[in-house]
Amino acid sequence: MTRMLLAAMALTLSVSVAAVAQTTKPWTEWSEKEAAKILNDSPWGQTQTEKREAPPNANEAISRNGSGLKGGMASTNGESGQAVPDTVVRFRARFLSARPVRSAFARILVLRRPTTDESLVTELQGFIDRDFADYVVVTLMVEAASDGLSAPAMQVLKSASTDTFKEKVFLERKDGKRLTLADYRPPGPDGMGAKFIFTRKLDGQPFLTEASDNVKFQAELTEKMKLNLKYKVSEMMYDGKLEY
Repeated sequence: MTRMLLAAMALTLSVSVAAVAQTTKPWTEWSEKEAAKILNDSPWGQTQTEKREAPPNANEAISRNGSGLKGGMASTNGESGQAVPDTVVRFRARFLSARPVRSAFARILVLRRPTTDESLVTELQGFIDRDFADYVVVTLMVEAASDGLSAPAMQVLKSASTDTFKEKVFLERKDGKRLTLADYRPPGPDGMGAKFIFTRKLDGQPFLTEASDNVKFQAELTEKMKLNLKYKVSEMMYDGKLEY
């Protein structure tokens, strides 16, 4: 199964625990908490949360399953003491073309395996070291306490094509300059989510430099489902290099 995931990664990519702490030790020594922070709350990975209506029979699902729904996210704040389902949907957008994000994905894969051999670490290091000289890749994952909550967004992502998002997904600098979408890959078996691919240069120059202020990932999945996540470019330095 692991080899299949690695093969899917390679196919797809063919076209603060403080950040300081994560650059002073190798990814093979990160804790799962450190890796998750890189993915969800860091210069390279941000999360947008949205409240949704609870799916039908949500309370029954909690009663049947104890802690409740997928991820065990439930509270007991109802007046009757009955569990109240978590109705938050989390949209996680990460710069997969940045080494720290690939390192975090690799570390979590290793940590969640019962045993790890040196050959797997070597293969993952190859994934981490992959050259993204010409492209910027942003992944998008949708997480919720139940499949019913995440289903509308996942249906959009799975059925979409490059043409679907061509005029609706951008990387935008503070000065208003944009990179338009070059390619789109729906969520696949690698577990990293949908992938939005942009060319790295604009008018023959790198889209971002160390002097850039911030960059936004903007995506209109539907009229009612719009994402706007901001990343501070000056903080996207990793091992002395701007990573995005």
